[in-house]
Amino acid sequence: MFGKKSTIRKYKHKLRPALAKRYGGSKTYTKGQVDKAIDEMGFDKRHIHYAYLMYCDVATSTANTPDNESTESMNNTITSISGVGIFGAFFGSSSYSGGDDGGGGFGGGDGGGGE
Repeated sequence: MFGKKSTIRKYKHKLRPALAKRYGGSKTYTKGQVDKAIDEMGFDKRHIHYAYLMYCDVATSTANTPDNESTESMNNTITSISGVGIFGAFFGSSSYSGGDDGGGGFGGGDGGGGE
């Protein structure tokens, strides 16, 4: 579990700014953009489905979630690592909304560009 926690922390704290810098602030990013950023940053790809959940649209995340995991279980993992789900970190909620607004999973916000 240590490797998963460390990877998710990197995805949470380092990947968002990198995506915003490379591709501009966005609610969601494409799978290709996330893949390329992770490759360029040298991050572990074993848990890349968490990055897709955090930064891609719902369809991409769903299509790339392993059979033995669910959005709920992944949010619970993120919550246990950070105290709140990724969605909560951006919007003050404590769990994933399901992306019913069409904007994607946890990505939301202004892209985290800090401007």
